Amino acid sequence: MELIRSLRTEKKRSTGEKVRVWCLLVALICLWQPVCGKAKVKAPKMDCHAYVVMDAGSGEVLFGQKKNKVIYPASTAKLMTAIVCVENGDVNSKIKTKPEVIRGTTYGTYCLGLRSGVTFTFKDLLNMSLVSSAADATDSLAVGVFGSKQACVDAMNEKCAQLGLTSTRFDNPVGSDIGAGFTETYATAAEMAAICRYAMTVPEIRKSVARPHYSTVMGQDITCNTTNRFLRGMSYYDKKKYKIIGSKSGTTNAAGHVFIATAIDKEGHEVICAYFGKVSKESTFSSIRKLLDYTFDNYKKGNLTLTKSNYDVRCSEEMGAVYDTYASLHCYPGEKDGRYHKNKPVKRKELSGMMRAMNNLEGDAVLETFTKGNPRGTVTAARLAMLVQEMYPAHLSGEEREEILKGCFNMEGMTEEEKEAYALFLKNGLATDESFRNARQRITRGQALLFADRLSDYQFVYAASHPVALLGSVQEASIYPQIPCGDIGACWNKKWTERLTEQAALRTAGRGE
Repeated sequence: MELIRSLRTEKKRSTGEKVRVWCLLVALICLWQPVCGKAKVKAPKMDCHAYVVMDAGSGEVLFGQKKNKVIYPASTAKLMTAIVCVENGDVNSKIKTKPEVIRGTTYGTYCLGLRSGVTFTFKDLLNMSLVSSAADATDSLAVGVFGSKQACVDAMNEKCAQLGLTSTRFDNPVGSDIGAGFTETYATAAEMAAICRYAMTVPEIRKSVARPHYSTVMGQDITCNTTNRFLRGMSYYDKKKYKIIGSKSGTTNAAGHVFIATAIDKEGHEVICAYFGKVSKESTFSSIRKLLDYTFDNYKKGNLTLTKSNYDVRCSEEMGAVYDTYASLHCYPGEKDGRYHKNKPVKRKELSGMMRAMNNLEGDAVLETFTKGNPRGTVTAARLAMLVQEMYPAHLSGEEREEILKGCFNMEGMTEEEKEAYALFLKNGLATDESFRNARQRITRGQALLFADRLSDYQFVYAASHPVALLGSVQEASIYPQIPCGDIGACWNKKWTERLTEQAALRTAGRGE
């Protein structure tokens, strides 16, 4: 209340001074925001070049050592090669090996002895590259998809830029570094963990790195073993705590003994440990086990918060950006198999959990009643519209309502109040796709995620159109065009807090303060 009274007092001050109060308000709102998750635990000291432990579901680095130090990725670079090849190639195609590619594989790298002129399947080359880390298979795959190794490298670096990785670069597909004369292949532990996080959302890669062995299906008969000592039973870990499901190893003199491990517990929490060791392979795998034990033990104790893996949506083109916006809130549903299952009908309890966190609605009475009524029940488009109307009342004329509802169906039995709520829902852009025109459409988890994001925008717009509660008059509200003015608590969701903080910083910089 003190904040509101002080803001109303500003009516007598100049517009310039009001801008200063606007910035103060933003800063205060940011301080009011609830802290998401638990505090991070202390990073254990390890004898290595660098390491990172990441919550794969959210992409949050839980802890690490020299996580932003420039290191050499060695053959873990093949994860990025695999990503661009799968995304740009035909996984069901066949590729014939070329003599210049086989002969041109970097000297000193591990090869399976592929013969030139032999036709393999795309998946053969992918698996030989990721399972046994065969450089001749990697180069053959890269040239088969892109026509040249350089074109593949260009795609790898473009993907890094797309993912916002500013400290990672490649100049060959296999991960060779300064020891072999390649000076433009380097990364950081944090960014290689991010690459692994993305790679583990690609089904072909996820399946490949989980294999202890692989045999070709056509062409040259080859059987190879994984370089993942956990999968081969050569390094011990407690399978009651978690399961190692991938990912990739690498070794060069400059990089040391590298392994990026991905583990998942019985609840569906996925953790990535990118470890760049400098002692031995045995030490690298032993150290990773200790770090994974430490992570899952602290999760059980409540010292760490983990997000469900949700590998099928966390990096998807359709909703990956929205997912990452709120991932740190740890509010998403998920399954033990690591998937979000975006087409699965969302339960009231799941939807409410997302809305409480994403839309800052913790303790909202309407939402509490909605949840307790039938927590495991599903939600139709019409019922979701009514929920929004109950939380943010608004009205339409009868003519406008009828116009909006043209083309909608399954509205039999709906009251006039429910039809108005449904029309408002559609008018305000809260429907994520055309299926919402079916009033009885059961909302899926994927639709729920996108809806909650749209509701974040609607909260802000709704509050801005109800200025009297905060500023006293509509005219005065125009001085603060970015400030929501109704239910001040409900509109300060994560998205808008971040946007307003950025705006405040830009305004401050513009005034030279």
